[in-house]
Amino acid sequence: MAFEEVQDFVRDALRGTSLRDPFAQILGGYAFFKPQLRFVRVDGTHTRVEFDALGRVGGAEALLYTRRLGEIDRFFVALQDELDRREQRHRPPTEGRAIEGHD
Repeated sequence: MAFEEVQDFVRDALRGTSLRDPFAQILGGYAFFKPQLRFVRVDGTHTRVEFDALGRVGGAEALLYTRRLGEIDRFFVALQDELDRREQRHRPPTEGRAIEGHD
């Protein structure tokens, strides 16, 4: 994805997820982390997205290590879901049934 498009893409990907819901973050323990996001231009059509969840409270990274990994994983799952949604919207309609049976 082009560097100019990636911020809007990430915003769309996170819309409606628990990553943007403060209530869900408190209940899941994710409020102890501060997301840090960086975009790095690779070339004209590719951008690397770097994400880390740094502890807001001393020791949170060590004590809540699996929660931190979960936060990072949920971020990249949201990005993949948005890629899938965009691909589905741009896919031309198929004729007939999606799966052809062999009778």
